[in-house]
Amino acid sequence: MSLKKADKLLIVALMILSLVLLIPLFRNAPQSGLAKVYVKDQEVLSIDLSQDALYSVEGTNGEVEIEVNDHQIRVTQENSPHHLCSKQGFVSDPNTPIVCLPNETVVRIEGGTGQDTMIQ
Repeated sequence: MSLKKADKLLIVALMILSLVLLIPLFRNAPQSGLAKVYVKDQEVLSIDLSQDALYSVEGTNGEVEIEVNDHQIRVTQENSPHHLCSKQGFVSDPNTPIVCLPNETVVRIEGGTGQDTMIQ
């Protein structure tokens, strides 16, 4: 069974419509204002992402330097064999943590609204 030209146009139109309807979800994503730094599963630092600054925490392999710039956060320097968490770069999405396994350090951006669900 082959698709007719009208069927193909309908499928393309529905795909475009679904993409257009998703745009407001991404555009209105809440901007988070807080990041937390954990060393060995213990919170050691809470960072306001609206203030551009440099921070330093003591990981298990030494000092981990953290930079905040324009509501984004990154690890600038750490002591690990491959320096993977400093190569990760800036992160602004709450779903993307920065994990430095040799230092047992995790930088996690908190969710924007503080609510998992909203019931009306």
